[in-house]
This record gives sequence, C-alpha cells and structure tokens, in this order.
Amino acid sequence: MRENNDHRRQEVRQIVKNACDQLNQEGVDARNYVEQLAWLFFLKAFDEAEARKEEEAAFDDMPYGRRLSGKYAWSSWAKDTDHPDQMLEFVHGKLWTKLTSPDPKKGLGDDQLAQRFRRIFENVRNYCRRGASFAKVVQQVDKLHFSSETDVIVLSEIYEDLLKRVAADSAGYAGEFYTQRHIIRAMVEVVQPKAGERIYDPCFGTAGFLAEAADHIRDNAQLSGKQMDTLQRHAFYGIENKPLTYLLGTMNMILHGIEGANLELANTLEVHSQNVGEKNKYNVILSNPPYGGKMAQTLQNNFRVKSGATECLFVQHIMANLVRGGRAGVVIPEGVLFRGGPDQKVRKELLEQFDVHTILSLPAGCFLPYTGVKTNVIFFDRPKARPENGKMATESVWFYELTCDGFELKQTRKPIEGSQIPDFLKKWKKRTEGDNSWTVPLKEIVARGYDLSAKNPNRKDDYEHRPALELVQSIKAKEERIMDLLSELETILENGR
Repeated sequence: MRENNDHRRQEVRQIVKNACDQLNQEGVDARNYVEQLAWLFFLKAFDEAEARKEEEAAFDDMPYGRRLSGKYAWSSWAKDTDHPDQMLEFVHGKLWTKLTSPDPKKGLGDDQLAQRFRRIFENVRNYCRRGASFAKVVQQVDKLHFSSETDVIVLSEIYEDLLKRVAADSAGYAGEFYTQRHIIRAMVEVVQPKAGERIYDPCFGTAGFLAEAADHIRDNAQLSGKQMDTLQRHAFYGIENKPLTYLLGTMNMILHGIEGANLELANTLEVHSQNVGEKNKYNVILSNPPYGGKMAQTLQNNFRVKSGATECLFVQHIMANLVRGGRAGVVIPEGVLFRGGPDQKVRKELLEQFDVHTILSLPAGCFLPYTGVKTNVIFFDRPKARPENGKMATESVWFYELTCDGFELKQTRKPIEGSQIPDFLKKWKKRTEGDNSWTVPLKEIVARGYDLSAKNPNRKDDYEHRPALELVQSIKAKEERIMDLLSELETILENGR
C-alpha cells in the first residue's frame, strides 16, 4: 500500500508539473499559474462532489439535481479534448455565462452557492488563449482525484508551495495575504482549536490559519460522522476582501478536505459591528490582519475607539467577535503594543476585558520578503465570567523573545538550524522563565502606560558582542518606533489646528 501511495504521489506531482510546463509554453506568467490552476481545480473538485452527492441520493432512492449538469458539468466539457477550439469557445462563452450571470435563467440562481460562483468567476480569467494549449492543461487536471486522500494531501502540499513561491517572487502581489506556515502552526498549537468549535479568520487570505486548524483538529481527535459533518459545514468562517485571494483560500480549504467552509467576500472593517450576539461569536480566532493601511473617517464610526490604522480596528473587531471562553492568536505590528492614542485605549480595554496571557515577540525580518516590520503574536482569552468591578481580566503577561524562527532573516529566508519555536511551545504551557522568556505583572504594565512591547530584562545591550545582523535589525526596529511616534505626533498636531 505504501508503495502504491508513493507512486501516486509522484504521479500527482508530475501531473501538476505538466500543467505548469504547458502554461509556461503558452507564455503564462508564473504568478498566474496559481489562479489558472485554482479555478480549474475548483470546477473539477465541485464536479466530484456533485457525483458523490448524486450517488448517495441514488442509494437512498432520493432525487438529486446537479447545480452544474449536462454540458456544463466538468465531466462533460472537459472530456472534449479532441475538439480543443470548440472546448475553449464553450468555456469562454456558455460556461462563463452560466457561472457569472445573475439572471436565474442563464446562471445558477441567486442562493449562497450561486453567489459564491459569481464572486469567483467574475474576478478570474483563463490565461490560455489557444484551444490546444488549454485542452492539454485541462487534460492534466482531469487526471486528479479530489476524492482520493493521497491526491488531496499531495495537491495541498504543491498548492502551498506554489503560493509561497508566487509570494516570494512578487511580494507586493501575493505578500499581502501569505503567512508563513511555521508561524501559523505555532499559533494553532497555542490556541488549540477543537471539534465542535467555531473558528474564524476576519481576513483569511489563502486560508492558512483555517486549513491548519482543520488539520490540527483531525490529527488530535477521532471524529464521529456527526462531528465530521459539523467540521465540514459549521466550523470554519472567514471574510476576505480580494476576489482572487478569496478563490485561492476557498480552493485551499477544499484541498484540506473542507468543502463547506463559510467564506465571505467582503471588507471586514466595513461590515464590522460592535454589537454581535453571543451565539454569533467565535470560539477561536486566528489571524494576521493587514497593517499599514488607512481607514476612511466615515467607516470608523462602527468602532468604539476610532482610528485610521487598520491594525487597531482589526484588534477591536476580533475583541467584539470572541465568545466567552474563547481564545485568540493575532499577528500585529510592534506599534500597536506601545503607541499612545487609540492604540493605548484599545490595549487598556483588552487588558481589562480579556486575559492577555502570552506575547511572542518575532524577530524583525520574520515576514520578509513581504515586510521588514517588527511584529508580535498576541494571545488572549475571553473569560467565561465578567471580571469583578474594578478588576482587570489580565493578571500578568508571559513574554517570549524569538530571535530565530528557523530561517535566515534575509529576503531569501533560507532554512537554518536553531529555531526557538519548539522551545517557545515547550515553555509557554507553564510560563517557564529563562533567557528569552519572562513574566510581567499587570501593575507594571499599567504603570508604563499599558505598554505591551517586549523588553527582555535578561538582555543587556552589549553592542560589542551582538551579531551584526541583529544590531541592524535592532536599529531598524528603533527607527520604525520613532517613525510611529512622529506619525502619532503629526496626527495630534493636525487635529489641534
């Protein structure tokens, strides 16, 4: 059996390589491979899901009507590779109309599934301009089996690798939504999502957090049929603002075995509400929100603490959507932890109403080649009961200063020895103190203006013996802090005119 699986793994890798080689010959840019393959994978996977439902309905003597039936089904048009020009004409004309038309007679209707198809196919394109080339790519994709566990596992690995390579080649394009998986896995390990919980990412990107959470749940529990159904349809929730990213994330969840994730295409900050009912909140929130953006003044009215900085607003959104007893892990830029003004007000609320138990300080350069901004992961739980009057939910914060995440802190991010992530995961459970970890009582945090930035008391600024790269990163981090303070001062002066 192992030999068969290994052989199939090689076959799947070769199939995808063949498809990419064909796209390359067609002159398709490497950054567009993922988009092209994603929508083809999506249609093939959907066709297989329809076939399974059809078989299950027939077994129970129940009728089942396919949403994409007859000539519109993948299993119909994708087989017509002997007539490549006609195939391409059909896809560009009739199939695309079926997938995107809001007219119920021409399209798929107006329910949630039809809307999802419209969102995706209104914003992607077919990069193959010649029928012969398109037919060869389709022929390769048709050899894949999304009902096969081996195929799905290998495809998810290949897909993640493609996303990573595209992100590295074009940071401004893909770097906005790709979060490195070793950081995600560490966050998932701390937050520990479980079967039966509602898991949410307010800016899900390529769905890295949701996909890893799904894998974690399946790897750590024997799930019943009912639990598996809940995992499929009622466990994963997310919002994404960019149509292409929405497709990539949707496809990534399918490749991780979750076809029924509740993913929306919208601007999270525009649809935000401070008054979310407890039953509509989430047990687990994992996210790396976009930072550095500015929010229009009119769109800040939905937030209790108004701020033009998107990172400050996302933290408030996460706070408003975490259920009592819920847990959150969020990547945030360093400035959110020390700036005054709106950020300070949000930190005060966070410490008062939530148990901010852990802050993982990441090295500057951890998110290269996308950004050199110094970031942290902040972990907090919402208590099951309201804190007593005058008492804050947080008692103390455990810090861990990560100086090596297992990759060079350069644009290339090559793997190196000495990752401290295993040490962090080992120590955080008991809040063990050491050279890189320490605990700060709430009283001290309040005294320094609710400053939550990591200041390692065990580190002396021994400039003479510190590595040159670390010195450069330290200087950059200090410069960024100065720029943040100057921006804050500039805002104060402008508002005071």
